[in-house]
Amino acid sequence: MRKMWGIGLLMVALSAASAEPAPKPIHFRAHARVALDAHGVPQQVDVDQKLPAVIRDAIAQRVGQWRFEPARAGEQPRAGATTVFVDACAVPLENGDMRLAVDYGWNGPGYADGRYFPPAPRYPPNAARGGFEGDFRVVLQVGADGRASVETIEAREGQLSRFEQALRTWVATLHYVPEEIDGAAVATRIAIPVNFSMGGSLSALEYEREQDEARQRSPECRAAMRQEDASPSRPVVLDSPFRPVKAG
Repeated sequence: MRKMWGIGLLMVALSAASAEPAPKPIHFRAHARVALDAHGVPQQVDVDQKLPAVIRDAIAQRVGQWRFEPARAGEQPRAGATTVFVDACAVPLENGDMRLAVDYGWNGPGYADGRYFPPAPRYPPNAARGGFEGDFRVVLQVGADGRASVETIEAREGQLSRFEQALRTWVATLHYVPEEIDGAAVATRIAIPVNFSMGGSLSALEYEREQDEARQRSPECRAAMRQEDASPSRPVVLDSPFRPVKAG
């Protein structure tokens, strides 16, 4: 699915009175709530309000060019809403403008607190004292009320019994903004990789933070974005009713 989406470049004009542009490309993440019509065409794109207006407008313009396979009720396509997560790279130019690359990450339910990734679960004290580590794949269901519940937990490394309660407690704290079909919230399944190491428990959020410094040093963060397409840290939405079909 990822190969169907290219990185889009947009020119964003910045105020001449703004601070001097950073000398290196700046990589960041963003999300947008997208209302889709029955043809999968974005009708409204509401980008993370924490971003500057000029960045929000540029991301909304890019996401508005994308197309999705609409949800269906029987054979009838339906309108709805989903949250789209994007990777972005801002490249300051000498004339004070900025080149902005926007790349599709994934789409599905959004986080109720506006996060890009969920918070990390707490490392179980007994496991930490014993030096035990583990790597798990947690499949959860996001209900129509936005609450998350555990469907399955797969142990890829380590003993599940040492970490299961911590994982279940963590999932119970997660709250989402569900996807919608014809204005009605729908349930969605998500798989999230979680790694517990003696350096701390790593959720996708912490993994991405660890990579930030390396991205900042990269002369082409767009290339870095592409290299991380297959990052095992990313959540995987298993059954979103809206699937991307092409980039604009």
